[in-house]
Amino acid sequence: MRFGARTIKTGISVALVLLIAEAFQFEQIVVPALAASLALLPSVYQTGVRLLEELKGNLIGALLAVFSLMLTPNPTPIAIGVVIIIAISILLFLNLESTTRTVILTTILIMEGASQSDMPVWMFAGERYLLIMMGITVALLVNALLFPPRYERKLEDEITTVFQMAVRIARLFSETEGGRSSFESLEETKKKHRGSKATYDFFEEEIKANRWLEKKTPIYRRAVLKSKMIDTNSAAIHVLDKLYGDYLTLEHLPPQLEDELMRHMRHLLRRHERLFSAYELENEHIIDREEDLIHENFDFAKLMIEKMRDEEEDLILTVVPLVATMTDWVKAMNELERYLITEMKKHGDNLKVEPRKKWFFEDR
Repeated sequence: MRFGARTIKTGISVALVLLIAEAFQFEQIVVPALAASLALLPSVYQTGVRLLEELKGNLIGALLAVFSLMLTPNPTPIAIGVVIIIAISILLFLNLESTTRTVILTTILIMEGASQSDMPVWMFAGERYLLIMMGITVALLVNALLFPPRYERKLEDEITTVFQMAVRIARLFSETEGGRSSFESLEETKKKHRGSKATYDFFEEEIKANRWLEKKTPIYRRAVLKSKMIDTNSAAIHVLDKLYGDYLTLEHLPPQLEDELMRHMRHLLRRHERLFSAYELENEHIIDREEDLIHENFDFAKLMIEKMRDEEEDLILTVVPLVATMTDWVKAMNELERYLITEMKKHGDNLKVEPRKKWFFEDR
């Protein structure tokens, strides 16, 4: 059984906060522990942004609590509820709604505990505020220093998985008579693809968070390349989605046009495979640069439109958008090819991230 990295980081953050709170003999050691568990996020950059937001949001909550206690030294539950409503309204106005949970915690702890403490209100509120911010800061340090996420490796695995799944569907459709059953794994492929795009967003944030890294330029190059690989996968999936959605209509294609469609699909698929194989093997010569997919795709579109003049309107309205999605696929592959070949010639050594053995708790 493997544990999620976030679970491990949360446990370590809480343990560290409790140790620090006990070392400094804080009475309310649970307070920073709760704050740490609420603030931990999957991205270092997100956690850093959250720290700044928490500083502002919890300061607002603390100040409102202190102001309320000056007016009503022994607040009732209704008074506490009113202060929380005001605090949340201010947070929403300032786009700090992500801090709502910890601000509510801060407000309640200050207003409930101040009346039972011998400390001045402002000092009691300051202590609670610092305790909560200590918990959030520890969570950030654990996330950034002890277990920084490695989204690039995860992203590379996900892009490859989506590519392999899309290729399998396309091959079943264009090279066998699998029919509609060829698309059984299409929804799962689309789900994996959405996951790869989300991972790419985290990867971008990881780059932003690691501003101190040396050799930053190679990372940017790889990020651009991976974005183009994602775009190529996306274009291929769009074609598959279109084929699946219009499958019943496309069944009425004349045999000659159906054969031409399958031939063209196989050709586009072969180029997609070669591009990804060239990246995987770091060998640009796998790519056949003598091929002219743009003109071939144009000829295919021209042929389909000319031969369908006498066909039913529904069939024409199905084929024309399908040809357009294939054109988008060709465009994405051409952009990937140009960038891939250029980078292989100039920066081949920095094009791929070296594989690394995964720890048992690492995100997959």
